[in-house]
Amino acid sequence: MSPKAANSIDAYVAGRLRTHRRQLGLSQADVAKKLGVTFQQIQKYEAGINRVGAGRLFQLASLYGIPVQEFFPHGHVSADAGRRTAKTDEIAAFAASAEGFRLCEAFLQIKDGKQRRVIISLIEEMTEQ
Repeated sequence: MSPKAANSIDAYVAGRLRTHRRQLGLSQADVAKKLGVTFQQIQKYEAGINRVGAGRLFQLASLYGIPVQEFFPHGHVSADAGRRTAKTDEIAAFAASAEGFRLCEAFLQIKDGKQRRVIISLIEEMTEQ
């Protein structure tokens, strides 16, 4: 892999950028205007096409009112943090998609743990058939 190629952490950051922007109800054009860039640049950041530099990430965190750490996976980060399994990358890509975002958002609105487990069991049964 070339040093400038995006890795799974870059993809994760891209998805988090999109998620936080949507949660605030901002359009890509809104964010672009506040940062002084084109909305196409925001699209590229959120799609993982262009990597986000540290300074720009700090600007985005400030704009969204969150700590920079919110853009990164939580928990212990080891030396090989960039090495995630293909399955994990697939899940992250789905969660970052419009369909995945809608599913996650709806699922998070279900507060009852038992109902959540029933939904998970149903989906698991559907995948077995």
